[in-house]
Amino acid sequence: MVINVKASKSYDIEIGRNLLDKIGEDILSLKSACNVCIVSDDIVYPLYGDIVFKSLKRAGYNVCIFTIEHGEKSKNLNTFSEIQEYLASQNFKRNDLIVALGGGVTGDLAGFVASTYMRGIDFVQVPTTLLAMIDSSVGGKTAIDLPNGKNLVGTFYQPIKVIIDLKTLDTLPCTEYKNGMGEGIKYAMLMDNELESIVTNGVTCSTNVDRFVELCIRYKKYIVEEDEKESNLRRLLNLGHTFAHAIEKLSGYTIPHGVAVAQGLKIISDISIKQGKLAQCAYDKLQTLLDRYDMHIDEDYSLEQMLEVIKLDKKAEGEYINVVMPYAFGDCRIEKIKIEDLIK
Repeated sequence: MVINVKASKSYDIEIGRNLLDKIGEDILSLKSACNVCIVSDDIVYPLYGDIVFKSLKRAGYNVCIFTIEHGEKSKNLNTFSEIQEYLASQNFKRNDLIVALGGGVTGDLAGFVASTYMRGIDFVQVPTTLLAMIDSSVGGKTAIDLPNGKNLVGTFYQPIKVIIDLKTLDTLPCTEYKNGMGEGIKYAMLMDNELESIVTNGVTCSTNVDRFVELCIRYKKYIVEEDEKESNLRRLLNLGHTFAHAIEKLSGYTIPHGVAVAQGLKIISDISIKQGKLAQCAYDKLQTLLDRYDMHIDEDYSLEQMLEVIKLDKKAEGEYINVVMPYAFGDCRIEKIKIEDLIK
């Protein structure tokens, strides 16, 4: 299956199984033989790096590898600089290519490197986690973290292709699968259509996952095509994220992104129902989904702790912050709220 995204750069998202072995010939249809750097992590590369490396070599590419330590801790300025210097040492030029093989950290980091090296070189997203497949690999957001907060340095930079091999989900740990479903519940609340039904019925690596991934991507494609640079509509995708990023930061990134998003959904739904906005039936349905996918955490952070992080969030504007407020499944609205009113 191929889904085309028409943004500032038009590109295809290919979804299927056993796609990694032919990745070289797929990319060759877009870009002639050149230098390629596979950026991956120390968990994903041993699983799939050799397949990708050999496929690219067969297609005539000159291939090198940069492996990072897995986890959010690698998404920083130091690793960014190390990859830039490595590309220069390998004599990479403007017509060369980066292949991001891995989860969201790898894709965000490699994409940011691609967007800035020699003012921009091509890159291909090859997400291997459920979270990266439905979220970070699509839409062109690239970023790294600063000590003050998550994704504070980044660009909007579209890949030339996204290749989603669902076969890689066969090796995905349960914790990472749960991580993806945190974002999946968010999409279900935004859409309230077939996707909400699929999430309610249950998504596993062998049940409903193909259609689940497709529907999430089709929704994100629509959002990105309407508002690529997040000036308005794309902000809907931040549902649950105001508190999620604070939770991630306060946990030292031991709480993964998708689980933090689920917690952010819980908090904003609590606020919405107290304000008389969210219908009780929708609130109950959301809690059922959070329970079904075991999205509860033991850590409990105070309002004061979270607000210190929220004030540094990209969504904050002086005394105000943009939040996505749920009213019902399929009815979520972007609202600008005074931070002191959020406290109340």
